[in-house]
Amino acid sequence: MTTPTLCVCNAVDTLRDFAVRADGVDELLSECYAQQDQALFWGPVNKMLITYEPISHLDWQQKFLELDGVLNLSPAGRTGSLFADTLADPALMAAVAAHAGPGRRIRLIPHTTTTDLWRFADALRTEYGVVAELPESTPQQSLRDLFDTKTGLRDLATGLGMTDGPCRIPPGTHCAGRQEVPAAVRAMLATGTPCIVKADRGEASLGLLIFRPGDDDIAERLAASAFYGEDPVVVEEFIDGDITFPSVEYLILDEAPPHLCYTTDMLFEGATHLRGNVTARELRDTWWYRPLTEGGLRLAGEMQRRGYRGRFGIDAIARDGVVHMHDLNARRTGSSHVHEFGEQLIGPHYLDTHAVGNYDFYDLPDRPDLPEVLRLLGPLVASPRHAERGVVPTELTDLRNGRLSCMFYAPSLAGLHELIVSARTALGLGT
Repeated sequence: MTTPTLCVCNAVDTLRDFAVRADGVDELLSECYAQQDQALFWGPVNKMLITYEPISHLDWQQKFLELDGVLNLSPAGRTGSLFADTLADPALMAAVAAHAGPGRRIRLIPHTTTTDLWRFADALRTEYGVVAELPESTPQQSLRDLFDTKTGLRDLATGLGMTDGPCRIPPGTHCAGRQEVPAAVRAMLATGTPCIVKADRGEASLGLLIFRPGDDDIAERLAASAFYGEDPVVVEEFIDGDITFPSVEYLILDEAPPHLCYTTDMLFEGATHLRGNVTARELRDTWWYRPLTEGGLRLAGEMQRRGYRGRFGIDAIARDGVVHMHDLNARRTGSSHVHEFGEQLIGPHYLDTHAVGNYDFYDLPDRPDLPEVLRLLGPLVASPRHAERGVVPTELTDLRNGRLSCMFYAPSLAGLHELIVSARTALGLGT
């Protein structure tokens, strides 16, 4: 008997504690609430999804993509921890227990392993007699939290000697807090090197500060930022110029060697605004593919040795024959669902025949509803069940605010990028 799957879509939990420092936090978090929709493609097709709010237009997505058996529930409260809110909702907990069925087991897939996940799993076991299998969660919570920091990546890579070679961390330093940052920035700028300042637990490119030789407003810009205080800060070389932004994701299970899930080319608008990800067989032929995947495997091996379990992704910047690792996300990433969309709807070997990606469109004119989006995109909209290329509107929960995410698939990487351009034009956003 197959163990029922429960996905708890707590993407916003990892961002909230950091994002609350910012002005306009509600607008920022609304994007994360929409990110919950990605869980539609996590794991098997049939599953229960717990989200902060109901996934918009879920019925249309299920019918269009021929997905059966998706149950979407949300807790009554919203405190900033989806696991805690679920625990506090007896009706929702009873629904989870019922979903476990007669086997009294569930396979639990979270976006991020948090402290409250363990309270949730314990309550399921002791109060409802349900055992939660956690293949993507690290029992050592402090280890997960360490690896998910900027200093954690730098210390991990430094310990493996990855400060040089074809895959490395950028030159840089740790600062104990904001007070040490100006001196570290000036020291780097004095060598003619631009630098970037990152809060240790920063997420979603929030609060990044870029300084270039000649800048003399370091203290002022730090003081004006709400994102820096007494927490550690990383100052490292800012890699720009003729660059690309590759990323890679691994899965570490208890016994098996670390598994390479996929690589992507991240699609940025400017230096810090991620808009999408694409994965394709053509990426295997890029010069950065081997350095990044081999370097990532070294990190994965050491993480497994220390006791890490689950997914993690590495974001990098590739330039002049060197891959610079600049972020490690010890959780599912914003492209996990791209890979699983391909596996589920095209097939387990989808990369042999297709390129797959996602792209986020912001500031849609007149904030259209779904019927209007479908009218605008017209024949571009097609299901991979029945077409070799097409666009699938997804992450529709933030459509009311003028943001739409779409999945794209095509027989080639060039064809996928052509689809993105066609969709932008059709949505009235230019080319």
